[in-house]
Amino acid sequence: MTQEFLQDAMVADLEQLFEGETLKNSAGMERRIRVYPQDVPIRAGSDIEEDQEPVEDLDPEAEQLEDQAPAEEIEPEDVPEPYVIVRLPGGELPAQDERQTVEAVLVVCVCDPDPNRQGFRDALHIVNKILTHYAANNIVARRYEVQYPIKWVTQEEDTHPYYFAAMALKLSAPAIFKEVPET
Repeated sequence: MTQEFLQDAMVADLEQLFEGETLKNSAGMERRIRVYPQDVPIRAGSDIEEDQEPVEDLDPEAEQLEDQAPAEEIEPEDVPEPYVIVRLPGGELPAQDERQTVEAVLVVCVCDPDPNRQGFRDALHIVNKILTHYAANNIVARRYEVQYPIKWVTQEEDTHPYYFAAMALKLSAPAIFKEVPET
């Protein structure tokens, strides 16, 4: 057992769980709930601001071309939300030949620009769906067992229009056995 296998298995499991479910992203487009291992991928150039210092250019043709350049639009697929991140912050192997305990933290993010501030409901819907899934079927990839308690929280800070929730899970992984016979 490696931690990467567990993480990949959880990502695949949650992708299947949320297959066909969509929510609006910050670009206003319906988008499926994405699941990422460890963190959200860096967006290629979409969130990097260009240097705004004026550059003197004495060429009037170049200035005319700049005025005609189309404004850069954010592609709906460049926007990461809604998403679930599967993080593995740590674990413990209590003794030789015992099952390893692996901690998993699931971070949920949704975007809801509506001023009534009800985006937390979408985040809680995702949490409840995961909670119900792992309570009903606590085995991941036929070898990792979800342990109780399963904890969840919502954010306390105001990050409108983004709403976050998180879950903490402990999974029991197969034991690691000594390969060298004892003498």
